Amino acid sequence: MVAVLVRWLIFIHVFSAFTFFLAHGASAAMTFRLRKETDLQRIRALLDLSFSTLILMGIAFLVMGLSGLVLPFLIKIWDKVWIWLSIVLMVFVMVWMALMNEKYYKPLRRLVGLPYMVGGKNFPAEPPATPEAISEHIRKINTTQLIIVGYVVPMFVLWLMVFKPF
Repeated sequence: MVAVLVRWLIFIHVFSAFTFFLAHGASAAMTFRLRKETDLQRIRALLDLSFSTLILMGIAFLVMGLSGLVLPFLIKIWDKVWIWLSIVLMVFVMVWMALMNEKYYKPLRRLVGLPYMVGGKNFPAEPPATPEAISEHIRKINTTQLIIVGYVVPMFVLWLMVFKPF
């Protein structure tokens, strides 16, 4: 019975990871396209597209995390370093990405005249800032850091899960 449960949890874990990355792809594409965009309406559309996947992304990440925390109990691998390192790295990615969202994307929504959030509080749209202020804010977004934290670190976690080096 435990073996069947483990197989289902592995399936759910991998499926939710695929779902998370599929949903998060809109945000990743938005980040790269944003650097080249100057039209206010297109910037707004990119931000709204990214925002539209937030619920699915959050649910998928939660399911991936919960299944990833339950599996080590069932297969008794809590004594392995790779499992702890995987958890720490994914928590780091989650926190870092949330901070990036707070620092860059939520303020950008305000700057372009979209409804926005500060912390957990919603605010209505304000008149847009100047094109220069919007461009300056967009230039501050470090896509190299986003690639390293959002792609390379999860790829390393996948490597840890597949090869179980320690």
